Amino acid sequence: MNNLTTNNGYELDLLTVPEAAKMLRISRNLAYELVARNELPAVRLGRVIRVPKHGLTEWLDRQVDGETERSTRTSGHGAT
Repeated sequence: MNNLTTNNGYELDLLTVPEAAKMLRISRNLAYELVARNELPAVRLGRVIRVPKHGLTEWLDRQVDGETERSTRTSGHGAT
């Protein structure tokens, strides 16, 4: 993992796509597909792709929140 500190002291964690895949427990190929479809946040620096750890965490939170919302709507759909 690459740890960089910006001018304001904020630590910028950049992951490689395989590192992000490992964190998400998905295949490397799926992680690259998600990046290619712009579904997973990534920064392209020439031919190098990095996934900001903070962006990955936010993205994952949105996925969980969306799934929770879908689950709530589906389970309450037929109830009277």
